[in-house]
Amino acid sequence: MKTPKNLFLLLTILWGCQNEKTSSSSHNLRIFDDRLEVKLMMEDPDIVTPIGIAVDDKDRVYVLESHTHLPPKDYEGPGHDIIKVFEDTNGDGTWDRQSVFADGLQEGLNLAFSPEGHLYAVTSREVWKFYDEDGDGISERKEKLMELVKPSQVYAHAALLSITFDTDGWMYIGRGNTGGEHWIFRGADGSEVSGYGDGGNIMRARWDGTGLEEFSTGFWNPFDLKFDNYGRLLVADNDPDSRGPNRLVHAVMGADFGYKSLFGGSGIHQYLAWEGELPGTLPIAVPLGEAPSGLLNANLGNLPDDYEGEMLCTIWEESRIVRIKMKDEGWSVRGNTEIILEGGADFRPVAFATDSKGNIFFTDWVIRYYPNHGRGKIWKLNAKSSTPTLKRRTHYEPVMEHPEVQNLDKALAGEKGFKEYEDLLASEDPFQYHAGVIGLAQERYLSNLESLLNHQDADKRLGAVLALMRIGHPRQEQLAANLLLDDHMDIVRMTMIWMGREGMTRLQPQLISLLGETTLPHTLFETYLETIKLLQPEFITAYKAKDFQTSKNLPRVLPDGFLENIVRSDTYSASVRAIALRHLPDPENHKELLSSLVKESAPELQLEALRSLSNVRDPEIAGLLTGTALEPQYPSVLRSEALLALERQTVDDYDRITPLLKSQDPNISIEAARLLRGKASRESVKDALVEVLEDGNACDDEALRQQLMLSLHGEAGERPGVEQLDQWQELLSEKGDPVRGRRVFFSTGALCSSCHTVEGRGGDLGPDLSNVGRSKDRKGLISSILLPSQEISPEWQGWYIRTADGKTHTGRQIDVGNDNIELYTETKGFISIDKSEIEDYGIQESSLMPEGLEARLTNHDLMDLITYLESL
Repeated sequence: MKTPKNLFLLLTILWGCQNEKTSSSSHNLRIFDDRLEVKLMMEDPDIVTPIGIAVDDKDRVYVLESHTHLPPKDYEGPGHDIIKVFEDTNGDGTWDRQSVFADGLQEGLNLAFSPEGHLYAVTSREVWKFYDEDGDGISERKEKLMELVKPSQVYAHAALLSITFDTDGWMYIGRGNTGGEHWIFRGADGSEVSGYGDGGNIMRARWDGTGLEEFSTGFWNPFDLKFDNYGRLLVADNDPDSRGPNRLVHAVMGADFGYKSLFGGSGIHQYLAWEGELPGTLPIAVPLGEAPSGLLNANLGNLPDDYEGEMLCTIWEESRIVRIKMKDEGWSVRGNTEIILEGGADFRPVAFATDSKGNIFFTDWVIRYYPNHGRGKIWKLNAKSSTPTLKRRTHYEPVMEHPEVQNLDKALAGEKGFKEYEDLLASEDPFQYHAGVIGLAQERYLSNLESLLNHQDADKRLGAVLALMRIGHPRQEQLAANLLLDDHMDIVRMTMIWMGREGMTRLQPQLISLLGETTLPHTLFETYLETIKLLQPEFITAYKAKDFQTSKNLPRVLPDGFLENIVRSDTYSASVRAIALRHLPDPENHKELLSSLVKESAPELQLEALRSLSNVRDPEIAGLLTGTALEPQYPSVLRSEALLALERQTVDDYDRITPLLKSQDPNISIEAARLLRGKASRESVKDALVEVLEDGNACDDEALRQQLMLSLHGEAGERPGVEQLDQWQELLSEKGDPVRGRRVFFSTGALCSSCHTVEGRGGDLGPDLSNVGRSKDRKGLISSILLPSQEISPEWQGWYIRTADGKTHTGRQIDVGNDNIELYTETKGFISIDKSEIEDYGIQESSLMPEGLEARLTNHDLMDLITYLESL
């Protein structure tokens, strides 16, 4: 609805008076590049929870003010989002006029002006085009161009997210992974792109919303996308729950960046990639910090001259803005980041926009709280007047010529000949290789591809497989059966994935027989198991029918007895049987088998069987574990693991364990001390602990001494405060023992494995940590342990439900229905509570991960644990 002119004038006058005080507000930002300066342009209450931002050709600044992003029950703001306009009418560098351009949006996320000068807005479900036909900064009407018609409900950060335009008539839209639900995105002409179990993607359509098509896929949640000077589309993508880092990628036609929601939110799976490690996927261009939200081509801003060709990026979680330095690498780019601006906990930068003078404006959500909260700021960033600045470009001016970019574009256009594309498969440049695969993935080349499968060069055979995976083949099952016998493991891996994706059920016998004919490496065996699951009729039927709302819940299970048969059979290698053991379900029903393997088998089988028994509470198992720990002929690692497993058992006679405190092997003595810690109230146990502590010869290992001090006196030594991370990093700087650290992780004292999984073992209330060493450095790991509430991704946000009888339930993945509320909890999984029984519910301000875990661990425990996590 258009705001009346007289009301607009009154609002402008009143607001201008208030703004005199606002413009002088102080701020506490650290500027790392002293050639830059920052000015606060606006803050709450005049702007609250701002997200998207754009500037028109009159240098008016348009800001998307959010009021519908998970508003709390008592939120006092309007029930819709507002696009506000700020203007400097007298040229003094301060905004003196404010108006409302449009309102009525729900879950708005981003803004952009098209080359034609129309403002577009992306909400979680729609793309809107606004018309300001008289140019007064107030929209007369809006037109919905595109819509996410399915799913009916979706979390705002996992749906439509970002928008940008090129000068060739295309607009590009970033879509998140929709939580793995079936999705359909429809254009203005009825054209559709859809998926179920795929990752997020970049789609493009004509400026009028027609001709919708997929551009690239394999994203988690691509929060922003912008073109660089040469027309390369760069995308800031957030990372899955258990994979990292967040990333800047160079998106090109047909690219796959590796993530698919079918396999869950962790990002860890044999069919997935994140850094281009799976053939057919493209790598990261630049690793980014946690929660990158906005991108800006530096050449649009008034910045120092050495920012030429760079990008700026807001890092929401880390309260930073970074410059991204890039250099050419083959047909793409690589780079690194450098912090230029950093704030405290009350600085959460989101999106950028620039005006014709090069002023850079960016929005600030202010506090780390996802629901609407009534705070907000807008800042201006510039080079100081004395600084030599780069040559600025204007929005949508023709891209600069670059020979490698032109080569890539021509190759992806599909106009080269077969031999030219085949030659690209000899390149080590992943973008050239990708262009070769895309060029070969044409039906006119089917016979050529079949011949290429027999080429002596494995890279060319692999390229042919990847091309056929895209377009199929009338005899693809016959081809795949032969490829399973290839001597190149990547070809075998991708053939298995091809079989799983296409449901080649008739090849299951050949796949099963393969295990007995060759020794598969660990990672390839994991791919093998997953492919067997995807070939089961129950999965194929459910997938085609979309029987489950969330694709990750589809029944991906192995045939009955499949793993048990592998474990029992001497036909397979010990390493293959050990991997199968790790996946063996319900160990309680396999006690006899597992116990026999602990007693008599290869060491790696013994170890995995013992680990499988660790959660089976049973007197016989407790006796087996005790006997294993006491048997001097067994390897140290097996005996130590047996002591660890005894923490979860009821042990009648701890006096049999106390002699192990004097073991010459520190691994055994430390695990014995850890096991006996909770039993120090028993006089005989306490006496044994005291004796070893006071005996200098028996306790010459510092790690054991610390364990005994914690057991007897609850003392962990003098330590810094939990927020003094630099001091903690110095305290824990010594490299620990990762094998010992694994035992800390799975100990009942540390509690880590109650909520976190590593390599298939542990709980699922928190993120899978199997690859945490890739996403966090040592300081980040220390911070996560000491300050668990400092960084919580929205997928792992804690919720509480308080019932009328005074009970409080905590968990994650809340689902508020009409009659009941479901919550995923640690001990019971999903619980459902009738709304009539609920007094209150809401978001937990603190993490589900408890604070104070460091008090339960010695310094050596912490060093070992962190070293273990770093190794993952």
